[in-house]
Parts: sequence; C-alpha cells; structure tokens
Amino acid sequence: MAAIAEYGDAAVRVQKIAESVGVREPSVYHFFKNREALVEAAHIEMYRRSHVAMVEPFQAGAALADNAEDFQRIVKKILSLVYTVEREHIRSTRMSVLGAAQSSSNVAEAINQINFDICGGMAEVFVMAQEKNWIRKDVDPLATAYWINGQILGRVMAEMNQSQVNLEQWNTVSEDAILHVLFG
Repeated sequence: MAAIAEYGDAAVRVQKIAESVGVREPSVYHFFKNREALVEAAHIEMYRRSHVAMVEPFQAGAALADNAEDFQRIVKKILSLVYTVEREHIRSTRMSVLGAAQSSSNVAEAINQINFDICGGMAEVFVMAQEKNWIRKDVDPLATAYWINGQILGRVMAEMNQSQVNLEQWNTVSEDAILHVLFG
C-alpha cells in the first residue's frame, strides 16, 4: 500500500514487497495469483481504511450526544476534520481507487460492499438521530449517507484547482448543505 500511495501502481514490485515483509516472492504469489491481484487488494484495503477512519469517530461521537445540539456539534466537528488539508491525500486515494474500480469488477464489487457497510453505519446513526427528533424525519438515512460521502469526495475537484477555488469557502458551502439536509 505504501508503494502505491507514494508512487502509484507502477511502483509495485512483487520482489520488493516480499523483501519488505520478510518472505520469499513465491509466498506472495501463494496469497495473490498475480501482481494485478496484489495491487487490487492494496487498493481495496486503502479504501476501506480511509472510510473506517472517518466513520468510527462519527459513530462514537454520536453515541455520546445527549441532545440535538450535541449531535449537530458532532456533525460539524467531524466535517471540519474530514475537510482538513491533512486528509487531502486520503480523498485523492479514494478517487484513484474508484477509478480503478471502473476497470476491475473485483475492485468494484469490494468497493460497493465497503460503501454499503460504511454508509450503512452512518445511516444507523441517522436513524437513531431521527428517532430522537434530532434530524429531519423526511430524509432517507442511507441515501443521505451516500450523498454525504459523495459530497466529501467532491472536494477533490476543488483541491485539484486550488489556484482558482477557495477551499475554505468550499468547506463552508459543503458544510451548510449537509447541515441543511440533516437539520433543515
């Protein structure tokens, strides 16, 4: 994963990976039928980890909320963390993996399952918030979770054109849209 993250798919060398984990090259092929399968597995794992790092704190924070104001503060805090410059690489990696999924049914299937699991976890939080009358009852929790994830990934477009897009303003517009959908 480190080689892909730093240098791209072309940097993946099975011999180097075997050396770095202290095994012989045939051992790598025991688990992955070829180099392509190894690269796909790395993409899938990078994608999964990037989402878990976002959703678990949201779920934990939501569990601590005592009222609608607490819940709204948690949503705002998570969004402010998600949009940080330090996470730019994570968003970019997600976009790359989504691109890889366009040409690999194996990656696409795994990414679809990860998206469903992660968005399902977010949706559970939204259902709980709806039951407590903390967010709008007329929003579909799962569709909203997918939309929010798409909204977050949309920041990559602005990051690619930072000379013309004010990222702080982008953050404000995005956060306002998400808060409006959730809270009205």
